[in-house]
Amino acid sequence: MNYATPEFWVFIAFILFLGAVGKRAFIFLTQSLDEHSRKIAHQLEEAQRLHDEALSLLNSYKKKHEEATEQAAKIVSYAEAEALEFKKSSEEEFEKFMVSKEKALAERMAIEKEEAKSKLRQQAVDEAFTIIEKLLSKELKEKKKLTEASLKEISELVQKPTGMILK
Repeated sequence: MNYATPEFWVFIAFILFLGAVGKRAFIFLTQSLDEHSRKIAHQLEEAQRLHDEALSLLNSYKKKHEEATEQAAKIVSYAEAEALEFKKSSEEEFEKFMVSKEKALAERMAIEKEEAKSKLRQQAVDEAFTIIEKLLSKELKEKKKLTEASLKEISELVQKPTGMILK
């Protein structure tokens, strides 16, 4: 090996240059990669923190959802109980109303029945009086006729001589 050749010195210079530039490039690359590694680590930590936060929120919302579901079930149960109670009380009130209406109707029918009986009695009495009046008036007319005829006969007899009466 010949160390005096210019190619040798170019090679040595190139190696030194590569060593100096390579060391700086290595340091730069190492720093760059370390910085990139720190950024990635920071992003991973941030992602983990956000993931934990999201899980916490998800669990919180699940719990709120369960509470809301339970509360909705209680509200529905309460509403059903209220509706049943309202239905029951409405049916009772309706039954009372119907009983009172039936009672009022029965009383009204009894009153109307009595009024009808009273009217019929009154009509019967009126008819009886009318018939009696007709009969009495007929009898009076007949009596009057008989009385008039008798009086006429008496007056005829009175006007005839007394001797004829004895015959």
